[in-house]
Amino acid sequence: MAKTRHIFRWDLDKTYLKTEFATFSDLVRTARLTAEQRENIPGSAALIRAIRHAQGEGNEHLVFFISGSPEQLRSVLEKKFSLDGFHPDGFVLKPTVSNILRGRFRAVKGQVGYKLHQLVAGRSDAPIGTKETLFGDDAESDAYIYSLYADLVAGNVSHDQLVKILAKAGAYRTQVDDVEAALEAVVHEDPVRRIIIHLDQHTPPVAFQTFFPRVVPIYNHLQTALVLVLDGTLTASCVQRVAWELLDRYGFEEERLVNLAEDILRRRRAYLGPQALEALAAQLELLGEPDDPEPAHTKSEDELARQTRSFMTKLVEVARHLESRPRPDAPPRETKRDYLALWEQERLRQEEAKRARKLAAKISRDEERQRAREAKELAKRGA
Repeated sequence: MAKTRHIFRWDLDKTYLKTEFATFSDLVRTARLTAEQRENIPGSAALIRAIRHAQGEGNEHLVFFISGSPEQLRSVLEKKFSLDGFHPDGFVLKPTVSNILRGRFRAVKGQVGYKLHQLVAGRSDAPIGTKETLFGDDAESDAYIYSLYADLVAGNVSHDQLVKILAKAGAYRTQVDDVEAALEAVVHEDPVRRIIIHLDQHTPPVAFQTFFPRVVPIYNHLQTALVLVLDGTLTASCVQRVAWELLDRYGFEEERLVNLAEDILRRRRAYLGPQALEALAAQLELLGEPDDPEPAHTKSEDELARQTRSFMTKLVEVARHLESRPRPDAPPRETKRDYLALWEQERLRQEEAKRARKLAAKISRDEERQRAREAKELAKRGA
Protein backbone atom coordinates (compact mmCIF):
# COMPACT_ATOMS: atom_id res chain seq x y z
CA MET A 1 0.00 0.00 0.00
CA ALA A 2 1.40 3.38 -1.03
CA LYS A 3 2.21 5.90 1.69
CA THR A 4 1.25 9.55 1.16
CA ARG A 5 4.52 11.42 0.85
CA HIS A 6 3.26 14.94 0.15
CA ILE A 7 -0.05 16.71 -0.47
CA PHE A 8 -0.31 19.57 -2.96
CA ARG A 9 -3.44 21.73 -2.57
CA TRP A 10 -4.20 24.09 -5.45
CA ASP A 11 -6.51 27.01 -5.98
CA LEU A 12 -7.83 26.91 -9.54
CA ASP A 13 -8.45 30.41 -10.89
CA LYS A 14 -5.34 32.51 -11.61
CA THR A 15 -3.15 29.78 -10.08
CA TYR A 16 -3.76 26.88 -12.43
CA LEU A 17 -6.11 28.41 -15.03
CA LYS A 18 -6.24 31.89 -16.52
CA THR A 19 -9.55 33.29 -15.30
CA GLU A 20 -10.92 36.82 -15.58
CA PHE A 21 -13.57 38.02 -13.13
CA ALA A 22 -12.91 41.76 -12.84
CA THR A 23 -16.37 42.52 -14.29
CA PHE A 24 -19.72 40.74 -14.57
CA SER A 25 -19.18 40.26 -18.31
CA ASP A 26 -15.85 38.57 -17.50
CA LEU A 27 -17.67 36.12 -15.22
CA VAL A 28 -20.29 35.32 -17.86
CA ARG A 29 -17.68 34.87 -20.57
CA THR A 30 -15.54 32.63 -18.34
CA ALA A 31 -18.53 30.47 -17.34
CA ARG A 32 -19.29 29.77 -21.01
CA LEU A 33 -15.81 28.57 -21.95
CA THR A 34 -15.46 24.92 -22.96
CA ALA A 35 -12.69 22.71 -21.59
CA GLU A 36 -10.75 23.18 -24.83
CA GLN A 37 -11.02 26.99 -24.59
CA ARG A 38 -9.73 27.29 -21.04
CA GLU A 39 -6.12 28.46 -20.83
CA ASN A 40 -3.54 27.38 -18.29
CA ILE A 41 -1.28 29.64 -16.32
CA PRO A 42 1.99 28.94 -18.20
CA GLY A 43 3.79 25.93 -16.75
CA SER A 44 1.00 24.87 -14.38
CA ALA A 45 0.09 21.66 -16.20
CA ALA A 46 3.76 20.68 -16.64
CA LEU A 47 4.35 21.32 -12.93
CA ILE A 48 1.53 19.01 -11.85
CA ARG A 49 2.69 16.29 -14.23
CA ALA A 50 6.18 16.74 -12.75
CA ILE A 51 4.71 16.40 -9.24
CA ARG A 52 3.14 13.10 -10.27
CA HIS A 53 6.36 11.94 -11.96
CA ALA A 54 8.50 12.77 -8.91
CA GLN A 55 6.67 10.50 -6.48
CA GLY A 56 8.81 7.60 -5.37
CA GLU A 57 7.94 3.92 -5.35
CA GLY A 58 5.51 3.33 -2.49
CA ASN A 59 5.17 7.07 -1.88
CA GLU A 60 2.28 9.03 -3.36
CA HIS A 61 2.01 12.69 -4.25
CA LEU A 62 -1.64 13.70 -3.90
CA VAL A 63 -3.07 16.69 -5.78
CA PHE A 64 -6.24 18.42 -4.59
CA PHE A 65 -8.08 21.49 -5.90
CA ILE A 66 -10.14 23.88 -3.78
CA SER A 67 -11.86 26.41 -6.02
CA GLY A 68 -14.27 29.28 -5.60
CA SER A 69 -15.78 28.45 -9.00
CA PRO A 70 -19.41 27.20 -8.91
CA GLU A 71 -20.26 23.48 -8.79
CA GLN A 72 -21.97 23.70 -12.18
CA LEU A 73 -18.53 23.85 -13.86
CA ARG A 74 -17.40 20.45 -12.53
CA SER A 75 -17.81 18.44 -15.75
CA VAL A 76 -16.07 21.10 -17.85
CA LEU A 77 -13.14 21.39 -15.44
CA GLU A 78 -12.76 17.62 -15.07
CA LYS A 79 -12.51 17.39 -18.86
CA LYS A 80 -9.89 20.16 -18.79
CA PHE A 81 -7.78 18.18 -16.30
CA SER A 82 -8.06 15.14 -18.55
CA LEU A 83 -6.89 17.19 -21.55
CA ASP A 84 -3.91 18.34 -19.45
CA GLY A 85 -2.92 14.74 -18.77
CA PHE A 86 -3.85 14.09 -15.14
CA HIS A 87 -6.75 13.59 -12.76
CA PRO A 88 -6.72 15.26 -9.32
CA ASP A 89 -7.22 13.17 -6.18
CA GLY A 90 -9.91 15.54 -4.99
CA PHE A 91 -11.75 18.57 -6.35
CA VAL A 92 -14.01 20.91 -4.35
CA LEU A 93 -16.16 23.62 -5.95
CA LYS A 94 -18.24 26.26 -4.17
CA PRO A 95 -22.03 25.69 -3.83
CA THR A 96 -22.79 29.12 -5.27
CA VAL A 97 -26.37 28.46 -6.42
CA SER A 98 -27.25 26.87 -3.08
CA ASN A 99 -25.86 29.90 -1.24
CA ILE A 100 -27.93 32.27 -3.40
CA LEU A 101 -31.13 30.27 -2.93
CA ARG A 102 -30.58 30.26 0.83
CA GLY A 103 -29.91 34.00 0.88
CA ARG A 104 -26.29 33.47 2.01
CA PHE A 105 -24.94 36.25 -0.18
CA ARG A 106 -21.79 36.85 1.89
CA ALA A 107 -20.83 33.24 1.21
CA VAL A 108 -21.03 33.80 -2.56
CA LYS A 109 -18.05 36.16 -2.56
CA GLY A 110 -16.48 35.36 0.80
CA GLN A 111 -13.55 32.96 0.73
CA VAL A 112 -12.19 32.75 4.28
CA GLY A 113 -14.92 30.60 5.85
CA TYR A 114 -15.33 28.44 2.75
CA LYS A 115 -11.65 27.75 2.01
CA LEU A 116 -10.61 27.40 5.65
CA HIS A 117 -13.29 24.75 6.21
CA GLN A 118 -12.25 22.80 3.10
CA LEU A 119 -8.57 22.96 4.05
CA VAL A 120 -9.18 21.75 7.61
CA ALA A 121 -11.59 19.04 6.43
CA GLY A 122 -8.98 17.88 3.94
CA ARG A 123 -6.35 17.79 6.66
CA SER A 124 -8.55 15.59 8.82
CA ASP A 125 -8.32 12.90 6.11
CA ALA A 126 -4.54 13.16 5.73
CA PRO A 127 -2.16 10.67 7.38
CA ILE A 128 -0.39 12.12 10.43
CA GLY A 129 2.97 13.60 9.51
CA THR A 130 2.15 14.24 5.85
CA LYS A 131 3.64 17.51 4.61
CA GLU A 132 1.70 19.96 2.43
CA THR A 133 2.41 22.60 -0.19
CA LEU A 134 -0.35 25.09 -0.98
CA PHE A 135 -0.82 27.11 -4.18
CA GLY A 136 -2.80 30.35 -4.47
CA ASP A 137 -2.67 33.82 -5.98
CA ASP A 138 -2.83 37.50 -5.07
CA ALA A 139 -6.29 38.14 -6.59
CA GLU A 140 -7.98 36.71 -3.49
CA SER A 141 -6.85 36.35 0.13
CA ASP A 142 -5.00 33.07 -0.37
CA ALA A 143 -1.81 34.07 1.45
CA TYR A 144 -3.88 35.10 4.48
CA ILE A 145 -6.17 32.04 4.42
CA TYR A 146 -3.39 29.51 3.88
CA SER A 147 -1.22 31.04 6.60
CA LEU A 148 -4.16 31.06 9.01
CA TYR A 149 -4.79 27.40 8.16
CA ALA A 150 -1.13 26.49 8.75
CA ASP A 151 -1.02 28.24 12.13
CA LEU A 152 -4.44 26.86 13.11
CA VAL A 153 -3.38 23.26 12.48
CA ALA A 154 -0.07 23.93 14.25
CA GLY A 155 -1.99 25.06 17.34
CA ASN A 156 -0.89 28.69 17.14
CA VAL A 157 -4.42 30.14 16.92
CA SER A 158 -6.79 29.79 19.87
CA HIS A 159 -10.47 28.88 19.58
CA ASP A 160 -11.54 32.37 20.68
CA GLN A 161 -9.24 33.99 18.11
CA LEU A 162 -10.58 31.72 15.39
CA VAL A 163 -14.20 32.65 16.10
CA LYS A 164 -13.37 36.37 16.09
CA ILE A 165 -11.37 36.10 12.88
CA LEU A 166 -14.14 34.27 11.02
CA ALA A 167 -16.77 36.73 12.27
CA LYS A 168 -14.65 39.65 11.12
CA ALA A 169 -14.15 38.03 7.71
CA GLY A 170 -17.93 37.76 7.25
CA ALA A 171 -18.37 34.01 7.79
CA TYR A 172 -21.79 32.72 8.79
CA ARG A 173 -22.26 30.93 12.11
CA THR A 174 -22.78 27.64 10.29
CA GLN A 175 -19.43 28.10 8.55
CA VAL A 176 -17.77 28.69 11.91
CA ASP A 177 -19.41 25.50 13.20
CA ASP A 178 -18.15 23.59 10.13
CA VAL A 179 -14.56 24.74 10.71
CA GLU A 180 -14.76 23.88 14.43
CA ALA A 181 -16.20 20.41 13.74
CA ALA A 182 -13.53 19.63 11.12
CA LEU A 183 -10.78 20.87 13.45
CA GLU A 184 -11.78 18.36 16.13
CA ALA A 185 -10.58 15.55 13.84
CA VAL A 186 -7.18 17.17 13.17
CA VAL A 187 -3.99 16.31 15.05
CA HIS A 188 -2.05 19.46 15.95
CA GLU A 189 1.20 19.45 13.97
CA ASP A 190 3.03 21.78 11.59
CA PRO A 191 2.45 20.21 8.15
CA VAL A 192 2.53 23.18 5.75
CA ARG A 193 5.98 23.25 4.21
CA ARG A 194 5.41 26.02 1.68
CA ILE A 195 2.74 28.42 0.41
CA ILE A 196 3.22 29.55 -3.20
CA ILE A 197 1.42 32.74 -4.26
CA HIS A 198 1.20 33.46 -7.99
CA LEU A 199 1.40 37.24 -8.51
CA ASP A 200 -1.30 37.41 -11.17
CA GLN A 201 -2.14 41.01 -10.18
CA HIS A 202 1.57 41.95 -10.07
CA THR A 203 1.42 42.71 -6.35
CA PRO A 204 4.94 43.52 -5.08
CA PRO A 205 6.35 40.49 -3.21
CA VAL A 206 7.07 42.68 -0.18
CA ALA A 207 3.30 43.03 0.35
CA PHE A 208 3.35 39.47 1.74
CA GLN A 209 6.38 39.83 4.00
CA THR A 210 4.20 39.39 7.10
CA PHE A 211 3.73 35.78 6.00
CA PHE A 212 7.39 35.09 5.18
CA PRO A 213 9.21 32.72 5.16
CA ARG A 214 6.44 30.15 4.67
CA VAL A 215 4.86 32.20 1.86
CA VAL A 216 6.85 32.63 -1.35
CA PRO A 217 5.43 34.95 -4.05
CA ILE A 218 6.23 33.89 -7.63
CA TYR A 219 5.73 35.46 -11.06
CA ASN A 220 5.86 32.19 -12.98
CA HIS A 221 5.76 28.45 -12.31
CA LEU A 222 9.40 28.00 -13.32
CA GLN A 223 10.06 29.88 -10.08
CA THR A 224 7.67 27.52 -8.29
CA ALA A 225 9.63 24.52 -9.54
CA LEU A 226 12.90 26.00 -8.29
CA VAL A 227 11.42 26.75 -4.86
CA LEU A 228 10.14 23.19 -4.50
CA VAL A 229 13.50 21.72 -5.54
CA LEU A 230 15.27 23.92 -2.98
CA ASP A 231 12.74 22.73 -0.38
CA GLY A 232 13.62 19.13 -1.22
CA THR A 233 9.98 18.50 -2.13
CA LEU A 234 10.63 17.77 -5.82
CA THR A 235 13.60 16.64 -7.87
CA ALA A 236 15.58 18.84 -10.25
CA SER A 237 13.97 17.22 -13.29
CA CYS A 238 10.75 19.17 -12.59
CA VAL A 239 12.60 22.41 -13.47
CA GLN A 240 13.57 20.84 -16.77
CA ARG A 241 10.00 19.72 -17.49
CA VAL A 242 8.49 23.13 -16.75
CA ALA A 243 11.16 24.92 -18.82
CA TRP A 244 10.43 22.53 -21.72
CA GLU A 245 6.75 23.50 -21.70
CA LEU A 246 7.41 27.24 -21.34
CA LEU A 247 9.85 27.25 -24.26
CA ASP A 248 7.53 25.22 -26.45
CA ARG A 249 3.85 25.86 -25.77
CA TYR A 250 4.17 29.43 -24.51
CA GLY A 251 7.04 30.76 -26.59
CA PHE A 252 9.15 32.00 -23.66
CA GLU A 253 12.56 33.29 -24.63
CA GLU A 254 15.56 31.69 -22.96
CA GLU A 255 16.72 35.04 -21.57
CA ARG A 256 13.36 35.58 -19.90
CA LEU A 257 13.56 32.20 -18.18
CA VAL A 258 17.08 32.96 -16.97
CA ASN A 259 15.88 36.29 -15.53
CA LEU A 260 12.95 34.60 -13.77
CA ALA A 261 15.28 31.99 -12.30
CA GLU A 262 17.79 34.59 -11.10
CA ASP A 263 15.00 36.66 -9.50
CA ILE A 264 13.67 33.79 -7.36
CA LEU A 265 17.13 32.49 -6.42
CA ARG A 266 18.16 35.97 -5.27
CA ARG A 267 14.97 36.33 -3.21
CA ARG A 268 15.38 32.88 -1.62
CA ARG A 269 19.10 33.14 -0.79
CA ALA A 270 18.63 34.63 2.67
CA TYR A 271 16.47 31.66 3.68
CA LEU A 272 18.80 28.94 2.36
CA GLY A 273 21.60 27.15 4.15
CA PRO A 274 25.25 27.35 3.06
CA GLN A 275 25.99 25.68 -0.28
CA ALA A 276 22.28 25.21 -1.06
CA LEU A 277 22.67 26.82 -4.47
CA GLU A 278 25.77 24.74 -5.17
CA ALA A 279 23.76 21.63 -4.34
CA LEU A 280 21.04 22.82 -6.74
CA ALA A 281 23.63 23.38 -9.49
CA ALA A 282 25.04 19.89 -8.94
CA GLN A 283 21.57 18.32 -9.20
CA LEU A 284 20.86 20.21 -12.41
CA GLU A 285 24.20 19.15 -13.94
CA LEU A 286 23.39 15.47 -13.37
CA LEU A 287 20.29 15.69 -15.55
CA GLY A 288 20.50 14.24 -19.02
CA GLU A 289 17.90 14.61 -21.72
CA PRO A 290 14.35 14.90 -20.34
CA ASP A 291 12.99 11.43 -19.66
CA ASP A 292 9.56 10.93 -21.18
CA PRO A 293 9.40 14.56 -22.48
CA GLU A 294 6.15 16.15 -23.57
CA PRO A 295 5.64 16.09 -27.37
CA ALA A 296 6.87 19.25 -29.07
CA HIS A 297 4.11 21.48 -30.43
CA THR A 298 5.67 24.61 -31.92
CA LYS A 299 9.26 23.49 -32.54
CA SER A 300 11.14 20.39 -33.57
CA GLU A 301 12.12 18.17 -30.66
CA ASP A 302 15.80 18.62 -31.50
CA GLU A 303 15.48 22.42 -31.38
CA LEU A 304 13.48 22.27 -28.16
CA ALA A 305 15.99 19.91 -26.54
CA ARG A 306 18.83 22.24 -27.56
CA GLN A 307 17.08 25.28 -26.06
CA THR A 308 16.27 23.41 -22.86
CA ARG A 309 19.89 22.25 -22.48
CA SER A 310 21.13 25.78 -23.09
CA PHE A 311 18.77 27.21 -20.45
CA MET A 312 19.73 24.55 -17.90
CA THR A 313 23.43 25.31 -18.46
CA LYS A 314 22.82 29.02 -17.85
CA LEU A 315 20.72 28.22 -14.78
CA VAL A 316 23.66 26.28 -13.31
CA GLU A 317 25.91 29.29 -13.96
CA VAL A 318 23.44 31.64 -12.24
CA ALA A 319 23.16 29.39 -9.19
CA ARG A 320 26.95 29.11 -8.84
CA HIS A 321 27.45 32.82 -9.35
CA LEU A 322 24.95 33.68 -6.62
CA GLU A 323 26.53 31.09 -4.30
CA SER A 324 29.88 32.85 -4.74
CA ARG A 325 28.49 36.23 -3.69
CA PRO A 326 28.54 37.48 -0.06
CA ARG A 327 25.64 36.05 1.87
CA PRO A 328 22.74 38.43 2.58
CA ASP A 329 21.73 39.35 6.10
CA ALA A 330 19.66 36.77 7.91
CA PRO A 331 15.92 37.56 7.67
CA PRO A 332 13.97 38.50 10.81
CA ARG A 333 12.76 35.56 12.85
CA GLU A 334 9.19 34.51 12.39
CA THR A 335 6.89 35.86 15.09
CA LYS A 336 3.37 34.96 16.18
CA ARG A 337 0.85 36.63 13.88
CA ASP A 338 -2.17 38.65 14.95
CA TYR A 339 -4.69 37.47 12.34
CA LEU A 340 -7.38 39.88 13.52
CA ALA A 341 -5.13 42.86 12.78
CA LEU A 342 -3.82 41.21 9.62
CA TRP A 343 -7.37 40.82 8.28
CA GLU A 344 -7.76 44.60 8.27
CA GLN A 345 -4.53 44.91 6.29
CA GLU A 346 -5.70 42.20 3.88
CA ARG A 347 -9.09 43.89 3.44
CA LEU A 348 -7.40 47.17 2.53
CA ARG A 349 -5.06 45.37 0.11
CA GLN A 350 -8.05 43.72 -1.57
CA GLU A 351 -9.89 47.03 -1.89
CA GLU A 352 -6.85 48.67 -3.45
CA ALA A 353 -6.40 45.73 -5.84
CA LYS A 354 -10.08 45.90 -6.79
CA ARG A 355 -9.80 49.60 -7.62
CA ALA A 356 -6.71 48.88 -9.71
CA ARG A 357 -8.52 46.11 -11.64
CA LYS A 358 -11.51 48.35 -12.31
CA LEU A 359 -9.24 51.15 -13.51
CA ALA A 360 -7.34 48.76 -15.78
CA ALA A 361 -10.62 47.42 -17.19
CA LYS A 362 -11.89 50.97 -17.81
CA ILE A 363 -8.66 51.96 -19.56
CA SER A 364 -8.89 48.82 -21.72
CA ARG A 365 -12.51 49.58 -22.66
CA ASP A 366 -11.66 53.23 -23.44
CA GLU A 367 -8.75 52.17 -25.64
CA GLU A 368 -10.97 49.67 -27.46
CA ARG A 369 -13.63 52.33 -28.09
CA GLN A 370 -10.97 54.73 -29.33
CA ARG A 371 -9.61 52.13 -31.77
CA ALA A 372 -13.18 51.48 -32.98
CA ARG A 373 -13.75 55.21 -33.54
CA GLU A 374 -10.47 55.54 -35.42
CA ALA A 375 -11.29 52.50 -37.58
CA LYS A 376 -14.72 53.95 -38.35
CA GLU A 377 -13.20 57.31 -39.25
CA LEU A 378 -10.70 55.65 -41.58
CA ALA A 379 -13.50 53.70 -43.23
CA LYS A 380 -15.43 56.92 -43.83
CA ARG A 381 -12.41 58.56 -45.39
CA GLY A 382 -11.85 55.56 -47.61
CA ALA A 383 -15.44 55.68 -48.80
